[in-house]
Amino acid sequence: MKSSKLSEDEMDTPVEIVVTSRNVDVSDHFRSHVTQRLVRLERYDSNMMRYDVELDHENNPRQSKASQRVAILGHGKGCTVRAEARGPDFHAALDAAVAKLEAQLRRNHDRGREHHDRHQPTGIAPAQTIPPTQA
Repeated sequence: MKSSKLSEDEMDTPVEIVVTSRNVDVSDHFRSHVTQRLVRLERYDSNMMRYDVELDHENNPRQSKASQRVAILGHGKGCTVRAEARGPDFHAALDAAVAKLEAQLRRNHDRGREHHDRHQPTGIAPAQTIPPTQA
């Protein structure tokens, strides 16, 4: 099992991304592609501190259409999210896993906003001055 850790200087983000691979060698180009895709998820949850990305290749020839597996586990303050996808190549599997993770994070983000918006006071119209009646 091979593991690599990208430093903050290499990726210019506070999020730590660890790429682990089994039965496959991962190029630096693919590691930077993983970093670019995961950094975009910061818009949904800026409290995520670490993403563990696991790449795996299935050697069974009967599984050729889904032989590449990408599993992403995100750790943050108060929440942990996980997504896994399989595909014919790592790029397709990564895109599917990031889409699943993005859907989870978006759902969690919207859930918090709906809860927060429920407690906001409704707008009050400005008071109108009523002229005194003449008797």
